[in-house]
Parts: sequence; structure tokens; C-alpha cells
Amino acid sequence: MPIDDTIYAYAVGRTRALETRLLERSRFDRMIDAASAEEALKVLAETDYANAVAELADIHDFESILEAELKETFDLITKISPRPELILIMALRYDVHNLKVLFKAKYMGVKSDLLIPVGSLSLDLLEYAVTEDYYRDLPLKLRSAAEKINEDFLVNRDPQVIDLLLDQVLYDQLIALSRESGLKFLEGMFIRQIDLTNLKSLIRVKRMGLNRELLKNILLPHGSIPGDRLTGMLDEPLESLITMLAMSDYAELVGEGVRDWLEKGTASRLEKLSDDYITAYLKKFKWTPFGLEPLVGYLWAKEIEIKNIRLILVGKINKLSAEAIRERIRNVYI
Repeated sequence: MPIDDTIYAYAVGRTRALETRLLERSRFDRMIDAASAEEALKVLAETDYANAVAELADIHDFESILEAELKETFDLITKISPRPELILIMALRYDVHNLKVLFKAKYMGVKSDLLIPVGSLSLDLLEYAVTEDYYRDLPLKLRSAAEKINEDFLVNRDPQVIDLLLDQVLYDQLIALSRESGLKFLEGMFIRQIDLTNLKSLIRVKRMGLNRELLKNILLPHGSIPGDRLTGMLDEPLESLITMLAMSDYAELVGEGVRDWLEKGTASRLEKLSDDYITAYLKKFKWTPFGLEPLVGYLWAKEIEIKNIRLILVGKINKLSAEAIRERIRNVYI
């Protein structure tokens, strides 16, 4: 029997109120134009982040503020949602992120990324699983991926296997769960994320002069662009990618992003445009009166807000120009 979306009435009402507190572009512009990282933080202190900023002992510890804000947001949306299990679909990305961090710390000594206490699985469970090589308490597909990583890395010592196996499991799960729940808009978002990730993988492999077999292995499943079409593009100049996708939904994004990549040798513009593309997609559903759509849109909006704050503060700490920082800022949801 179809779910009556009017059960979302209260949650959507709360979400509308929360949206009014999202940071506007003008606030980010003021942070970017601030004279220093400390001054940018003072601008942030004029917002709902005020209490957290006041408790910050060192500006270099700003990640603690962002981590707490993200967790509070997910906890709140999960609490007000009439179907909290659907919010956990969005949290799966953080389970995978945390597993990546833990495996890289274990095998490579890489500890630059922070563990994020937002996923559907507790950090204690994940840390115990990776540290003790005990994966039985993980969901079946994550367990299988973790066991393969454990076996493969000991033989081949290839760090790519960590990202590869976990990303493939993640998007398998995201697509399967959105289809099982009948959430076409959510499936559409994930398919677009897969396409954009695969396009970036194609460009990286091409730029690095790597082979077709590697590209086939790293392409994510379930995208709308067939894998054989993407591998076929590997033999063409990058400029041809713009022509090949000229009639697709990604034409403008790829055109601008690839040109910038060719000119500057960095994917930062394409990364920004990819996030903006997903924001624009979710904004189409922003005014849905009843349903999960506004809740997912708000979660994404908050993630983008946090990413923008991070980009600005990192840029200010590293003394990047205002122009360089502004180029990286994502479009806001409101």
C-alpha cells in the first residue's frame, strides 16, 4: 500500500523553518573578504554558529565545530522524520568514509581525514572491526568489501582497492535502497552523482595516461552513461569529451569543467560545478508540500554550507586570495 506523504507535514514544516537559518551567499562573501581567518571566524560568530565559535580555543580546530554541526543536523532530521530509516540512507556515505579513513590509517598511516560520527554504524563498531579484522557485525555487503580489502591489500599493497571496493558497495546500496523505497528523486540524485564521479575518473585516467582496464575497474555501476561509452572516450582527446556530451544533461558542466582542468591542471572547478549540479537538481523538489524531498534537500544544503565554511577557513589560514577562494565556493540552496 502506498505511503501517505501527508505524514511528512510536521517534518516539512520544521524543515522550512530550518532553511531560513541557512547561511546566505552574502555571509560567505563577507567571510571571504575578511582580512584574516580570525576575522572570517568573527563573521561566522554572528550566525547560529556563535556558541560553538565562542568555545573554540584555536582557529585550527574549526573542524570540531563543523563535525558537531553536521551530527546535530542529521540527528534532528532523523528525529523529526516519520520514516527515519530513509534518512539513514543518506548517512551510509559516512559509514563508507569512516571505513576508508580507518583502513588507510591501518595500512598506510594516513590520518589526515577525520572520523565523522554521522553514519548509521557507530565509530566504536567500525574501529573494532578494522583494528581486530572482525567484520561479522558489519552489514553483509560492507562486510564482504572489508574482507576483500583485508585480503587484497596484504597481497598487492594497492591503496586504490580501499576506495574502489567501498565506493562500489556504497552506490550499489544507495541505488538498491532508493529503488526499494520507491524514491525516484533519490535514485535520480545518486545516478547523477555516479555519472559525475565516473566522468571525473575518466578525465583523471586520461590525464595520467593510464589504461582502459584500470578505468573499467574503477567506474561505478548504475550510471546513466554506459561504461563502454566512457571507456571508448579514453582514446579520444579530452576536448572531444565536450563534443561527445554536448547533447547530454552534463554538457555545460563538462564543457566548463574540462576547459578549466586543461588550462589549470586541477579538478577544483569541476568539483564545484558537480556539487552545484546536485544542488540545482534538489532545488527542483524544494517546494514539495509533503514528502522526503525537502528533508533530503536540507541535509544536502547543510553539507554544502559546511563545505563552504571549510573552504573559506582553509583558504584564509593558507592565505589564498579572495578571488581564489570565491572560485571554489559552492552555490547555496536558498
